[in-house]
Amino acid sequence: MTHPTDISPLTRVVARLDQAARGQVDPGIVPTRFPSLDRAIGGGFHRGDLVVLGGDDSVGCSALGLAIALRVSPRALMLTGEMRAERAYERALAMGAKVSLESLRLGVVTEEERAKLATAAVMLRDRAPVIETITAGTLAEIDRAVEATPTASLVLVDSLECLLERESAHDEALGFAVLGLKRLAMRRQVAVLLTTHLPQLDRHRHDRRPRLTDFGLRGAIGTHADLVLGLYREELYEADLGISGAAELLLLKNRDGARGYVDLYFDSRYSRFEDVLEE
Repeated sequence: MTHPTDISPLTRVVARLDQAARGQVDPGIVPTRFPSLDRAIGGGFHRGDLVVLGGDDSVGCSALGLAIALRVSPRALMLTGEMRAERAYERALAMGAKVSLESLRLGVVTEEERAKLATAAVMLRDRAPVIETITAGTLAEIDRAVEATPTASLVLVDSLECLLERESAHDEALGFAVLGLKRLAMRRQVAVLLTTHLPQLDRHRHDRRPRLTDFGLRGAIGTHADLVLGLYREELYEADLGISGAAELLLLKNRDGARGYVDLYFDSRYSRFEDVLEE
């Protein structure tokens, strides 16, 4: 009997091509189920890849990361150093039900909203990511969490800055964490989605769309990541241009394809991102 480990890498590639020709889903691809994004990156994230999502403060990287984690199948694993797991589930519930997060937390909801929340809660039981809070901020902690969730195809790490174990040699420490996450993605054969800030972003320049150089860390992200995404919302800087909700997701690096961008819509009432191709 021939085992999968006995098959050569080239044979596996040809087999995947045959699967695609028959309309079968490539098990090595993790669709984000944002149609525009999947189309731009060849169907979705790839297992073994490190995907980095960065943007200015308050642009919504955590919200977009959670939105992707809510859509992928099987369930994703979300590791956050930004909030308790309960707060992350609150955000997921508000997104799914399209109910104000503030109203949800205060318990001030209408009967219609209460019904929508109940429906969203039932759906989340089947597809919500496993959410854990990062406390030690080490790669070993992340590796243990991934090992404990073997069915996860996507691991969301929110955010890179939570992996800073020491303040000294800041860029070197975070650059090493980026490399470690890439190695983890390959070893565990999962797609790792990492959110981060843009320490080198010049907010006084004319075009404030993210650039690869804005990620800093001496180029570690541009070197080690397979896909680098920059999230941009003009309304953060020019609120009176009639562009409320417009968002761009720029493909700043795409190891397997062309660069470009996709259009998204951000509903600030629910911190919810949607694809412009969706109804």
